[in-house]
Amino acid sequence: MHKFLTTAFAYLFNVLLRFVCGSNRLTVTRADIFEEYAEQGGNIFTFWHSRLFFLSYFYVRYTHGRKLSILVSLSRDGDYGAALVRKLKLDAVRGSTSRGGQKAVRGLAAKIAEGNNVAITPDGPRGPALRVSEGVIKLAQITGARIVPVSFDATRKRLLKSWDRFVVVIPFGRVHVAFGEPIEVPKRITVAERAQYREQLERTLRGLDDICIRQLASRSAGCVPVDVDAVPSESQTVAPPQRAGVR
Repeated sequence: MHKFLTTAFAYLFNVLLRFVCGSNRLTVTRADIFEEYAEQGGNIFTFWHSRLFFLSYFYVRYTHGRKLSILVSLSRDGDYGAALVRKLKLDAVRGSTSRGGQKAVRGLAAKIAEGNNVAITPDGPRGPALRVSEGVIKLAQITGARIVPVSFDATRKRLLKSWDRFVVVIPFGRVHVAFGEPIEVPKRITVAERAQYREQLERTLRGLDDICIRQLASRSAGCVPVDVDAVPSESQTVAPPQRAGVR
């Protein structure tokens, strides 16, 4: 029965995800980062657990060359997530910081070595929300993969009453996705330096959250989007992926 339920959930949620997300008008900040690196492979796309809903769809919709491996919890609830990931034709690596941590790291490292991109929610699966754990930094250190930060926000959404206030997009609104400059972590760093990279990634993700909020607000007000400086040392532009035909 559990297997049937997970399969049914994956099918129905896949249909819902594609309809809901596809009905929203999309704009993107720093689409050039996604275009340049996604098809190269060997990247760690990093975003808050609460942003998983739309960003999974975005990758499936606008990338066709490189498979994405997503870290999914080993829990019974994680079986539903794993079934959905497979339905989206993505790759599920099971594990978490609390269960199967070392196995998960080895699995993700192997996927990166194969040329896959991987996706990690650095505050998942249990939080605290909007706080980066060191796991993603260690994985980048071990593998040499780039960390590519990304976030999104939507004009029409619901926030679930979950630990992370999970963002569910509602049809016929607008969504803005923002990418940050890739972060490369050297193999030989101290514990203190690793903590600095963790803090840098956390600041960057929070900055991308702000960019998304400001871009949607500026468009709602009928203004021309302006360059934003929430993420230090990065020039920001609104440029949807050309190859994908995003409006």
